[in-house]
Amino acid sequence: MKRLALCCLWWLLAAGGCAGTLQYKQDDCPFYDALEPIRANPAGAPERHLQVQVIFRVCPPQTGLEEIQRKRIELKHELLVLLSGKSAQDLEDPLRVEKLQQEILLLVNQKVLKKGRVVEVLITGFELQ
Repeated sequence: MKRLALCCLWWLLAAGGCAGTLQYKQDDCPFYDALEPIRANPAGAPERHLQVQVIFRVCPPQTGLEEIQRKRIELKHELLVLLSGKSAQDLEDPLRVEKLQQEILLLVNQKVLKKGRVVEVLITGFELQ
């Protein structure tokens, strides 16, 4: 164990990384945009409808994209749970999109992805009827 730690320390100093750690730029991470829009009824407002289109930037480039594609159903379920728990008042807040972006980022990284991670959430459609 001590030998591995010394090896990694040497590697960090000499080459800028530790064995087994892949280096990539966040800008190289792909966007996952294949998820269809999520439709939900806000909490306490069955006559209203919310539709949200979300795109995710996932890292590491290949591993993250493969994982989010594999977990598409789980991702959609978790997003539906989140959106249907929002009240109409939450969805009328002027900062609703920014707050929702942060909530989705935390949700996906904590409940859906294990090997990859979402580093950016883009909401490209938001419609409350």
